[in-house]
Amino acid sequence: QNSDDPSAPFKDSAPPWDQLRQQLEKAQTGEEKAFRGNVAAGRGPANHLANIRLFDSPEGTEPRVTLYRDKAAWCPYCQKVWFQLELKRIPYKIEKVNMRCYGDKPDWFMRMQPSGGIPVAKIDGRVITESNDIMQVLESSFPEHNPLLPEPSDPQAPRVQPLLRLERQLFSSWFRWLISPSRSGDSQQREYEKLLSETDAQLGEAA
Repeated sequence: QNSDDPSAPFKDSAPPWDQLRQQLEKAQTGEEKAFRGNVAAGRGPANHLANIRLFDSPEGTEPRVTLYRDKAAWCPYCQKVWFQLELKRIPYKIEKVNMRCYGDKPDWFMRMQPSGGIPVAKIDGRVITESNDIMQVLESSFPEHNPLLPEPSDPQAPRVQPLLRLERQLFSSWFRWLISPSRSGDSQQREYEKLLSETDAQLGEAA
């Protein structure tokens, strides 16, 4: 805009799109140039933009798993299933839906999951609606993919279910504290800190 005449129309001095595209391509590394293609093909590192993950599976592989997770990619219950799939390198598809705080969920999702809760997984055509249940089915359905749970005969096996319950208690306590009109040092904070200490102790035993 002309500083001497604020009422004068703006002058567009930006380079044309073709020139900007050429400058970008010149500045990009090979990895950056391949990024979008790898995401679309389900290859490369994990990325929240992906709609399919194939890892090293042959082209044309049809994943047995579909994960329905939040578009924002920050729901912790979705994340733990997401992490498990990535660690086990199980091919999967991704369908993204809103969290309640971001808007209504689509009708097709509500027909599949009437409560609207996420995550949901479809594994070999079976719909599973709780994160811990999804993780258990993934472990039992894909034992050849980097097992993450101890065998039943392992001395650590009895710790699995109590730790999963503790994880759920910790998140629930944090969320209650987050959304309540609490004050420093009140019962909500004390309960959360107690669970944090218990979690820290359990992590110390596993180290």
